[in-house]
Amino acid sequence: MKDSGFGSFLAGVVIGGLIGAALGLILAPQTGDELREQVGDFVEGKKAEWDEAIEEGRAAAEQARAGMVSETETAEGPAL
Repeated sequence: MKDSGFGSFLAGVVIGGLIGAALGLILAPQTGDELREQVGDFVEGKKAEWDEAIEEGRAAAEQARAGMVSETETAEGPAL
């Protein structure tokens, strides 16, 4: 099989991100405690954003499901 190159590209992005993050931590002008606090705050913020996005997606999926069920019941008549 011929490799499309996307997997190699994705691996390069991930490896590059990890190297960049490591260099950023090593070369940071802050103390370890300050940096850990800053990173912790960043992670907590992103986790909250991620959780909110997941909840919005679940709500949208439930709303779409309810609409499909309603349309199906209208087309077929009431369920017995």
